[in-house]
Amino acid sequence: MTDGNLRYVGVDLGGTKILALVVTDDGEVLARLKQQTDLAGDVSIANQIAAAIDGVVAEADLEAADIAGIGVAIPGTVDSRTGYIITVPNLQIDDLRMVDTLRDRFGLPVALGNDVNLGTLAECWQGAARGADSAVGIFVGTGIGGGVVIDGRIRAGAEDMAGEIGHLCLMVDGPVCGCGNLGCFEALASRTAMERDIRAGIAAGRESTITHYEKAGRLKSGALASALDDGDELVTEVMTRAAHYLAMGVLTIRHLLNPELIIFGGGVIEACSDFLIPLIEQDVAADNMKGSRDALRIVISELADDAVALGAAGLVRAEVTGVPLGRPLDESDEEAPLAYPNIDSVDFGVVVVDGAEIARDIQIRADGKLRNRKKKRLRKLYGTSHVIDGKEVARACKGNPDKLFIGQGFQGMIRLTDDAREYLEALAIACELLPSPDAAEAYNEAEGSKALILHVTC
Repeated sequence: MTDGNLRYVGVDLGGTKILALVVTDDGEVLARLKQQTDLAGDVSIANQIAAAIDGVVAEADLEAADIAGIGVAIPGTVDSRTGYIITVPNLQIDDLRMVDTLRDRFGLPVALGNDVNLGTLAECWQGAARGADSAVGIFVGTGIGGGVVIDGRIRAGAEDMAGEIGHLCLMVDGPVCGCGNLGCFEALASRTAMERDIRAGIAAGRESTITHYEKAGRLKSGALASALDDGDELVTEVMTRAAHYLAMGVLTIRHLLNPELIIFGGGVIEACSDFLIPLIEQDVAADNMKGSRDALRIVISELADDAVALGAAGLVRAEVTGVPLGRPLDESDEEAPLAYPNIDSVDFGVVVVDGAEIARDIQIRADGKLRNRKKKRLRKLYGTSHVIDGKEVARACKGNPDKLFIGQGFQGMIRLTDDAREYLEALAIACELLPSPDAAEAYNEAEGSKALILHVTC
């Protein structure tokens, strides 16, 4: 157990950059530092990581003695018993016992893990899967990576191969995969597979605008998105087929593990989620094998570049405290009432919170934190900010409140999307939609765990 004030460093080691974070017990990022990975120089990878750790600790105005532990994520396999590196396919690691090197260098607990596993762990701690007991990550990029988290812990498996979702065999004797096997998930639905099929179509005489967007001879995720915006027939066909394969991967995972959540992330999803996710959800909904209830939710990752380093910090946090992520560090924390902000008044265009005037819409999350509503995303997706969708509700309900109050404005313009209602129903969160002044009053008076989304105009 801890006093809740410990600090951890999380490091994401990649082929092009090293990202280091200083993170609190509750997942708040205090400092960030990014530096280029030097693969051609004389400085060892361990020393480059050590330099990043020193730099981010200084950036946070702390010293090494203020840090409780260090977590490092690598793009490869780590022996979960020893922390020793087994293999890193795309990086030359000169120190497979780096965990010992870093422990000796800093005199602190050090934990190593696979980068995609830790990205999934972070989403369960602070991202799209907050509050879920079980979640599986599917990250679609050059390949397909994955992670399995159950009860706040990564499931590595007997040989540390659990979560290698990209190498599920979805097509017997299908296309060859980079791993050497045939018909793997990533050989069918990764960006590499999409590019292969698009180039095959062009070689066969199909026309496509995507060649206008390629860079250095590669079709990156942004090029796929641009071609979809153009209505490109070949790209639409290839990516529709990839969406079907992605859905079949979801069903395979559902039938094997039946998690609460599937988290989609990675460059292809970030660029093309508006096209891919509805098709995936449609195919999953058509599953003929029905369970006792329709509870599986498909969500998009929220943490972007911070996810892997944050997950690395979470890994060592769990090791230091002995408490899985998402669980209170001290049982007394569950019973201590939060000091929620008070809404002093709501007038058209302005809300006063604890004496401070705020001239915009707000959220007060279940953890008591006040945040501005992110309306730009809503306008882009729905053409209006008079809508609250599942993603916004999930942010407001970080910490799983008993009740969510929604201030619909002064003319009742705000409405909930179907996925927002489904999210609330799945987590059994009561929701009350009221005119904004009434919602603020009801929120102030409510006992127990609560959250608020407040629209302050029409």
